Amino acid sequence: MEPSEWQSFVALCQDEGTTATEQISIFIRQCLAQGLPLCDEDLEVSASNRLNNRINELEEKIGLALAELDLRLIELEEENERLQN
Repeated sequence: MEPSEWQSFVALCQDEGTTATEQISIFIRQCLAQGLPLCDEDLEVSASNRLNNRINELEEKIGLALAELDLRLIELEEENERLQN
C-alpha cells in the first residue's frame, strides 16, 4: 500500500471516530467468522449479493406494509360510507 493511501485511510477512520487498527481488526474477525473472500472481485460480488438480499427483504416488508394499508383504507372507506348513510 502506498503511504499516501495509508494516511488517507487513517484520516478517514479518525473522521469516523475509530482507528485504522480497529477497522482492520474488524475486517479480520469478519473474514474468520463469515469466511469472507479475500480478493477484490469476490468482495465486490459478496457485497453486491448482500445488498441485493437486503433490498429484497425491504421490498417484501414494504409490500406487506402497503397491503396492510390498503386493507385499512378499505375498512375506513366502508365505515365512512356507512356513517354517511
